[in-house]
Amino acid sequence: MITLENEQLRVLISPEGAELVSVLDKASNHEFLWQADPAHWPRRAPVLFPIIGGLKEQQFTYKGQTYQPRKHGFARDKVFQVQATTDNSATFYLKNDAETMQEYPFEFSFQITYILHQNKITISYEVLNSSASEPLYYSVGGHPGFNVTMTEAGEFNHVQVGLEPEGLYLRIPITADGLADFKKAKYQSVGMDTVCHKDFKKDAIVYQINDKTEAVLRDKKSKVEIRLRPSRMEYLGIWSPYTTKAPFICLEPWAGITDKVEASGLLEEKQGIHHLPPNQLMTHDYTITFTKR
Repeated sequence: MITLENEQLRVLISPEGAELVSVLDKASNHEFLWQADPAHWPRRAPVLFPIIGGLKEQQFTYKGQTYQPRKHGFARDKVFQVQATTDNSATFYLKNDAETMQEYPFEFSFQITYILHQNKITISYEVLNSSASEPLYYSVGGHPGFNVTMTEAGEFNHVQVGLEPEGLYLRIPITADGLADFKKAKYQSVGMDTVCHKDFKKDAIVYQINDKTEAVLRDKKSKVEIRLRPSRMEYLGIWSPYTTKAPFICLEPWAGITDKVEASGLLEEKQGIHHLPPNQLMTHDYTITFTKR
């Protein structure tokens, strides 16, 4: 386990999945991060790579071959190598191997860096196409869950979620099969609203965003505010389980998205897929600001 620490926060990161496992406010001893109760959701902040969400018919085709990767990709289930650490930063990396090639036929080097500064954590995803001749197609994203308070009836009465700046954002419905229904997508006015569990009846709330967008989560009862600012990530998911009532909400920045309803199945035509030429790299990142009053 890797520890990052300053006067405000103590942060724990596991090499397994290069996943955040704790973000503790030192003054109040408040844990910001969901602690993986298997009765509701057994993860904390998994890294999503090389796909986001699921695939139509749980498969894609590339160069005439069909592959069946797991939902959200394999990175969250792999042990990363620790490349470098300091008191306030840590870098992990993962490379393709025989196992990854079975479900994702590409050479890659995937590096994740965590930087702690005051009450902020910046998470950077660096994707390198390590092939000298073949392109790389990928998606990458975060899935951190944050503790929030619930009423005795199991509701989020004290919790608000929204986007800043307030305005019109394209909301993309998710079908019962977990696919993005762009034909029914509509622009909605989004500000700060109190959330209910029923808001997640049809899976995640998904918006198309830009680099000026900031997601905000406020818990008035616990006096907590969490701000998440993505860069080079085009979509944002907001999720909490619906069939069970659990005291956490995820803010998910995505460079990519689950397959659309009309997906052809060809990887290079996948909605939101990123194309990286040989020997090129791309960085996507987001910063989370934690405030406890």
